[in-house]
Amino acid sequence: MKFILNTATDTHFCASFDEQGELIKTQEWTNRRRDGEEVYEFLQAVETSKITFCGGVTGPGGFSSLRAGGGMLNALTFANKIPVHQVRADIWIKELLGTTDFLLNSFSDGVFYTEGEELVRIGVLEAVKKFKDKEMWVELLPVEKREKFTKQSKVPFANKEQILLKVLEMSQSKEQFEPDYEFPPV
Repeated sequence: MKFILNTATDTHFCASFDEQGELIKTQEWTNRRRDGEEVYEFLQAVETSKITFCGGVTGPGGFSSLRAGGGMLNALTFANKIPVHQVRADIWIKELLGTTDFLLNSFSDGVFYTEGEELVRIGVLEAVKKFKDKEMWVELLPVEKREKFTKQSKVPFANKEQILLKVLEMSQSKEQFEPDYEFPPV
């Protein structure tokens, strides 16, 4: 069985797959204070000893959420003696949307956008000015930040779990999950 976890973007989720990559079960939540409980509840219905692949989104994201998610991923990989796969949110979202025209939430202040291969953080008002004539995928932002943008695209989030699994499978494995609490660091 394969297990993935995302506690980086605004809607958190975990999912399990069979060995062929077919989705078995998924669970979503938006209350970041429930990360531990949500994943624990999800794993209660899974035979964790049969997990052969484990991966997650490293960030950027909130400190507590990434720490809780990383702790769970590390515990599962340690218990099953398997490596962990990880990917930064912007790399996964680029694959999900097929574009780099999106803004990610910064959990301190502002938003992130991609410039080439770099992830750049700027203030919300600065982003509004910079991208005022460009259609951006801003549904990834919390409502209070999203409302400041007039040009928005609708996000087709179909198959987000499948695409995350695909990107994680292509990533190099590590012995331990290493969160990007805020990239670049605050």
